[in-house]
Amino acid sequence: MKSFSLSFDLCFKCASCSGVCPVKKRMDEFDPRKIMHLLHLNLIDTSMKELLWYCAQCGKCIPVCPMDVKPKEVIRFLRDSIIEEAFFKSNPKPTFIWLQFMDCTGCTEALLRNDNPSIRQILLDIINLEYHETLMAAAGKQAEEVFSQAIEKYKGKYICVIEGAIPVKDKGIYCKLAGKSAIEILKKVAKHAKLVIAVGTCACFGGIPAAVPNPTGAVGVKDVIGKNKLINIPGCPPNPYNFLATIAYIMAFNKFPLLDDFMRPQFAYGGLVHDYCERLDYYEEEKFAETFGDKGHRKGYCLYKLGCKGIITHANCPGIKFCGVQSWPVGAGHPCIGCTEPYFWDKMTPFYEPVKT
Repeated sequence: MKSFSLSFDLCFKCASCSGVCPVKKRMDEFDPRKIMHLLHLNLIDTSMKELLWYCAQCGKCIPVCPMDVKPKEVIRFLRDSIIEEAFFKSNPKPTFIWLQFMDCTGCTEALLRNDNPSIRQILLDIINLEYHETLMAAAGKQAEEVFSQAIEKYKGKYICVIEGAIPVKDKGIYCKLAGKSAIEILKKVAKHAKLVIAVGTCACFGGIPAAVPNPTGAVGVKDVIGKNKLINIPGCPPNPYNFLATIAYIMAFNKFPLLDDFMRPQFAYGGLVHDYCERLDYYEEEKFAETFGDKGHRKGYCLYKLGCKGIITHANCPGIKFCGVQSWPVGAGHPCIGCTEPYFWDKMTPFYEPVKT
């Protein structure tokens, strides 16, 4: 806690942070003031550590703090410390088998661009990645041998990650690897996995391949293997932080995080983009960008009239942001397209027309 010793000691529990916290508004047990108080008393127990995951890092607590304590930064430091301990003290390292079906590889590309931890740290220090078609050196027969050996060697112990939708029409002939359909491969690997994580909206809900008229009968992982031992991390692409934070939560607390009805971790997908957005004040003041490039757009006004779907989209993008550059689509001037929601390609289009509420 040395990084925060000078400012943190100034906190006098005024609760200004709790008063504006969008997470507390939907779940009363998350209380920044209480976290600060228990931290002062050195009484942060396991249940309180779990709650740290729910901080959306939106930063709305920072400008209201009279003592410039920055509760968001304190909570992030605490949470990152727990994540680091979970990752780097795990022995043996968790084993992963990563499968790719009907996808664009964007979910893997997003993970490659994660900065904390870096992909180098992830691959060399944190996990044992036994199989990943994009990242592994082996190909063809050698890759198939590695695949079979990994399933057998780590049976019941590995984590299966799925990227991409699964076509089920015509017995799954539209996606095959080494002569086997995606359905067959998924069922085989998931059967012996201790945990299955669907990464990206295609794997979670069918995504773009499942858009109308869905000629291949593309579906998400749940429709093939059911909900048992499944966690969904949607997004197009998903934020790699949410994937890694989910893994860290399981490693730190030896249980699943709370999931919503779509099997998404509530700490990441429990709130609306709209509530965390830095443009929320403009929405409430009815200051909107009317067209791309106009005066309101250049001033950073709300993008609701340009089709922003943040008002009905569950995700933590405004706070977590992407790729270590502290940016995200709305921050860069583009409306949210609702990519973390089921069937967004059909339900959220036309993308550039306002949501009817």
